[in-house]
This record gives sequence, C-alpha cells and structure tokens, in this order.
Amino acid sequence: MNKSSNNLLFLKNSEFFEGIQKKKNKVFSKRDIRLIIHGSKNGFVHPIMDIIINQVQKRRGKLVELEVLTENSYQTSSSKFIWLVPLFLLPGNHVRIDVPLIRNRLKNELINSKLTPYIGSWNNWINILVEMIKVEKKSVTPVLLHHPLRSKIASDHMLFLGNRLGIQTASWTEWDKFLEKPSMNYSPIPYTLLPTEKTKSLNRKDSISSLLEIKSFRNGLINLLSELP
Repeated sequence: MNKSSNNLLFLKNSEFFEGIQKKKNKVFSKRDIRLIIHGSKNGFVHPIMDIIINQVQKRRGKLVELEVLTENSYQTSSSKFIWLVPLFLLPGNHVRIDVPLIRNRLKNELINSKLTPYIGSWNNWINILVEMIKVEKKSVTPVLLHHPLRSKIASDHMLFLGNRLGIQTASWTEWDKFLEKPSMNYSPIPYTLLPTEKTKSLNRKDSISSLLEIKSFRNGLINLLSELP
C-alpha cells in the first residue's frame, strides 16, 4: 500500500465519521452495538471487555453484544439494528474475510447492520497512540511490537503507523534483537488490544501487556463507541 493508498484509507474513514457527526444532529433512536473480537482459546474473553461493555451500555442506554471468533457455538443477536464494530488493529484476514462473512450472516438473519472501519484505522484511536508515544519518548526508546504479519496490506499499515509515530515497529518474534542493545534503552509497546501469553512475556517495567490495560486507551475506546449514533 503506497502513501496515496494510505491517505485514501484514512480519508474514507474520516468521511465515515463526518457522516456520523451529521447524523448525531438528527433525532432518532441509537443502534445497538455488536463488537467483533478475536477471543482466546474456546471463546474466552478477557474481563477488560466486561468493563468496556458495561460502561458503553450505561452511557448509550443500548445493548452491546460480542461476536467472538474463537467461540465455536452459534452466536445469535437479539438486536434488529446494530453497529458492527471490528475490534482489530490491523487489516488482516479477520478484517478482510471473517468480518464480511459475519455481516452477510446478520443480513440473512434480517438484522440491519452498519459496518464501521476496523478500530486500528480510526484517527481518534491513532491519536491516543500518538500521545502515549510522546510520553514514552521522554524516558525510553519505544518500539511498537505486533504479531507476525501474513499480508502486505498489514505490513504496509504498520509501516504507515511507524512513520506516523516516528518509532520503529517490529514483530514480537524480533524483540530479542533489541535487547542486544541495552544502551538504546528500548521499551516494548505491545500492539494488541488484550493480553496474550506472548505479550505478557515482554516484561515491560510497568507490566503492561496490551493497550486496553492502559487507562487512556480503555477510556478512549469507551468514548468512541459511546459516541456512535
């Protein structure tokens, strides 16, 4: 993905959210929300998600559901009008393949669904990351660590993000190479929403192993979801 393609991606997302702002000025009932997440083995969902769901439901007064990709059983929806929000940071196979399949399934169930861009492409989300990096740079050399990438579009997204943030990005399988240079004072930033066994092993000084463990990201996501029409 070249620079113009990235600009087009974020232009489209900006137009999406400008459309949301215009609609917020009209009087109508808000939609429910269905969040698509990866989940852990056998459909386990980290308790952080309970905090986010409860807060968003309280602020919107509408239902918030989960669609967990690792859940093997059929996941029904009790809503008729929903926002379908992919909680993924990169445009990998889940965004490009699984999400459209879920949307089509809901359509066949006669559920009116409006699909948002994946959360990692939202400008307001990236701005939270920008502010975090500014703080980190005051004391360490931050490195944004992601899971091993399988597609060029995901690699291009990380390249774009690294340029936007002004830091290095790398797969967490490469972290040992950074540890070989202690004078650089590298510090890992796990580019994942929720903790995984791998990110827990990165051993940040503050024990943070995912973005949603950080208050600014957690509150930021709650605010973004709460502001959907």
